[in-house]
Amino acid sequence: MLKPLLIGASLAALLAGCSSHPAQPLDQRLLGEWQGTRDKNGPCQFFTWNSSFRADGRFEISFFADEQRTRLIQTERGTWTAHYGKNHLTTDGVKTTEVYDYRFVDADTVEYVSIKADPTADCQADYRFTEHRVGR
Repeated sequence: MLKPLLIGASLAALLAGCSSHPAQPLDQRLLGEWQGTRDKNGPCQFFTWNSSFRADGRFEISFFADEQRTRLIQTERGTWTAHYGKNHLTTDGVKTTEVYDYRFVDADTVEYVSIKADPTADCQADYRFTEHRVGR
């Protein structure tokens, strides 16, 4: 009698330990290190950035005021998901999620178009940009 009860309790504990939310989808092609540059002649302030998308659903993006990436503006960290051509970025401490349409130009180049910007972002203009994989 005790053995079935222990098995049942163990199974219940195991199931309770599982997340009730499914794992968030991550487009595996986006994992890794990337670099981008905002258009110097575009509607928004010029800057460059390095971004890192990790398999644990975390991202880090460092923004620089120069092409050489020596004058750091700021670094943002947060969570990301990406699937079906949409990349969602939620920066730590910011309630609004930024959403981008994306498409691969080739295995190491991704084109993004902003469709939902963070209201605290430096530029609210719709814009597109390209990121290039680093170190491959």
